[in-house]
Amino acid sequence: MNAKFILLLLVVTTTILLPDTQGAEVIKCRTPKDCADPCRKQTGCPHAKCMNKTCRCHRCG
Repeated sequence: MNAKFILLLLVVTTTILLPDTQGAEVIKCRTPKDCADPCRKQTGCPHAKCMNKTCRCHRCG
């Protein structure tokens, strides 16, 4: 019983902490402005960040 509770708690915590990003396609960038158009095409939303020379697209909403 105790092990099942810990496993359930671990699964719930992991799903909460996962980032809400989509990144199936690698988009190279230098500034966040480089990410807006490719992310708009990929996700329909221009919200993005340039992290480690790679775009991270975020969903709207």
